[in-house]
Amino acid sequence: MPFETLLYDVADKIATITLNRPAKLNAYTPEMGHEIVEAIRQADADPSVRVIILAGAGRAFCAGADINTFDRNIRTREAGGQPNSSAGREAMRDYPHMMRTISKPSVVAINGFALGVGATMTLPCDIRIMAEGARMGFIFPRVGLMTELGSSYFLPRLVGFARASEMLLTGRQYSAQECLAMGVVSHVVAANMLLGRAHEVAGDIIQGSPTSLALTRRALHNGVAGTLENALEFEAFALDQCYSSPEHKEYVAAFQEKRKPKLG
Repeated sequence: MPFETLLYDVADKIATITLNRPAKLNAYTPEMGHEIVEAIRQADADPSVRVIILAGAGRAFCAGADINTFDRNIRTREAGGQPNSSAGREAMRDYPHMMRTISKPSVVAINGFALGVGATMTLPCDIRIMAEGARMGFIFPRVGLMTELGSSYFLPRLVGFARASEMLLTGRQYSAQECLAMGVVSHVVAANMLLGRAHEVAGDIIQGSPTSLALTRRALHNGVAGTLENALEFEAFALDQCYSSPEHKEYVAAFQEKRKPKLG
């Protein structure tokens, strides 16, 4: 399906979803939120897609919510009306759970600014790569709001409680190197190498079997939220699924024969 605020492309088993409001630094709107969710669902349902890359066109990944939306809501409230202030949240209501349960790994390429919702939407994804000179900030306190999209759950698990508290309470913007040091992102690369590195990581992921990757994602998310006993139980179940899959037989044969696996 065509999108108004996104570019959607599938090539070499990778679906690239690009936020595409470059003149507005890809400022988030409810329409964009609905389209992000729909595009990821489309990619997850596509058997030709093995990895999803989320990126931003132009000079930013996403500079936060479109300030005009806030302004309209304030004016409506002051005029005695009922602003639809929850529209932005409702647009991506299913996003955090969806990103945990999809079968395809996700990689985010962060350029320029990732502020507000532009920061929080990256956290449920699997791997984050940041360009040198890019900045990330959970700037909600600076506009009288608070963090969302499950970031109060995801961020402490990435960086620890104290660092997450500082990031969410101060609203300060952090450099790519600071984000790397804290563990928010896995790689920092030159801006002109950002998408190339994202595709390189995606290419490494594609070498694994689809069943193994899907079950490993579930194991990771279950492990973060559950107990050691839960993790051991799920790993045992998932390994049985892997051992009995045709992919396991083919990948072992390919390894022994020094060739690439045939996935059909």
